Formats: sequence, structure tokens, C-alpha cells
Amino acid sequence: MDIQRITTEETYPLRLLVLRPGGALREVQWPHDNDEAAFHLGAQNGAGLIGVGTFYPEKHKGIKGPRPFRLRGMATHPDHRGRGAGGLIVRHAIEELRKLDCTLLWCNARIKAVPFYEREGFQIHGEAFELPVIGMHYVMWRKV
Repeated sequence: MDIQRITTEETYPLRLLVLRPGGALREVQWPHDNDEAAFHLGAQNGAGLIGVGTFYPEKHKGIKGPRPFRLRGMATHPDHRGRGAGGLIVRHAIEELRKLDCTLLWCNARIKAVPFYEREGFQIHGEAFELPVIGMHYVMWRKV
């Protein structure tokens, strides 16, 4: 499996399939996708692009740290889950974030994804909350 930078547009099909099934393209086009400091990573194997993640600078009001980044749009194709693509994306991002002097990575994690993030060194911050239409989440974070 290979992890590499991809374009914003390359993230859209997996975001739609995994994060907004049956949704519209505008639902997976996010405000910070094309920020200068944002980057997108993709996991590819013989089947093509099977996992994506987006990373960009953003502070979280309850978690302090210099140069924090947010992980958003983490998605692995359902046919390829449990094979390590997501973990490879996170670990590759951590390497890149260290080069940017980032010390903190955070995300809004769906309840069902909490065990994945915990395996990657994230911890829960605060209480569960609901994002309308999407469901229950926790804020999770880890040191970089």
C-alpha cells in the first residue's frame, strides 16, 4: 500500500461513499480544503484509491497547543477496511506534521471510529455530541 498526497477533488468520491452516503457533492466540499497549508493524503493499492484524509491548521477552543492541525474527512472504502490504510494515512500525516512544527492533531470522531483513533494514539476530549444528520461524535486529539 502506498500513501501519497492527492488533490482535494480526489478525496470527494470516498468522502461521499463513506461519510455522506447518498449525499450531494457540496456536502463533502469543505471550507478549508484548498487552504495553502492544507494537504490531503490517499492510500492506494492495486484497487486504486482506498483511503483518504485531509489535514489543515485549525485551533480547537478546548485543546491548547502550538500550531494545531485538524484531521477531517478520514474515509476508507468499505471493501478495504481493517487492512491498515487508515492507520498508514495517520502515521504518514504525523511525519509530515512534525516537519511543520505541529504539536497537536485533533478531529471530530464518529462514535464507531473511536477505537481506530485510540489505536493511533488519540484520546477523547470532553463529552459526546451530535452533529445533525451525521450522528454522535467525540473530539479526539493526540500529540504529534
